[in-house]
Amino acid sequence: MTRDRRIRAVLWDLDGTLTDSVHLVVDTANRVIAAHGGAALDAEVVGRMTGAPLERIFRVAWPDLTSADATAYRDEYRAIYEREAIPATRLHRGARVTLRAIHAAGLLQATVTGKRAADCERILRGLRIRNEIDAYLGGDSVARPKPAPDLALAAAARLGVPPAECVVVGDAPADVEMAHAASTRVIQVSWGYARARLEGADAFVRSWPELRRELLTRAGRRSARPPRRS
Repeated sequence: MTRDRRIRAVLWDLDGTLTDSVHLVVDTANRVIAAHGGAALDAEVVGRMTGAPLERIFRVAWPDLTSADATAYRDEYRAIYEREAIPATRLHRGARVTLRAIHAAGLLQATVTGKRAADCERILRGLRIRNEIDAYLGGDSVARPKPAPDLALAAAARLGVPPAECVVVGDAPADVEMAHAASTRVIQVSWGYARARLEGADAFVRSWPELRRELLTRAGRRSARPPRRS
């Protein structure tokens, strides 16, 4: 059965999962909205849309927003995010050890974030993630964003691993829905957007050691120590 197959690849969400950055997304979006006279959106509303195209967030504030304005607001958001949020982004405590342990165990790893792939790579490389990630994919890597299956399927194809042997690790409904649509497995972490278990998650983990054990068990590995830094 598909669910009994060992995993060979881990597909990582970024905001809220690897990085403590959901609040940066919310704050940046609301800065743009406020600058144009809109009412700030509730953090719950924006957080739920993490991973979706930025234009979709702005259309919550203005349902009749024109395509031109949506594009302009997206570009404003990106300028602020690049200038201020990216330097402020930090890995969750435990993320670095986990990425290294999964790499040491011989599993492949890719990102499946709503951010642009280049921004994701810039963030993680700036946080000293060097050789652990085998492929950086983002919202601009595919035609359809989360929760469509495109991003997970593209990551699996890039890694050369069947979707049934991949697991998505994420924190939001879009991650779970994308995984199901792509026929991958999905592990939900508790430290991001959704703090309660989402329907459809194959596992729900509350700590990084628990996540490492879950991933290594599903890969048929007992343990893997991250390599020592030289």
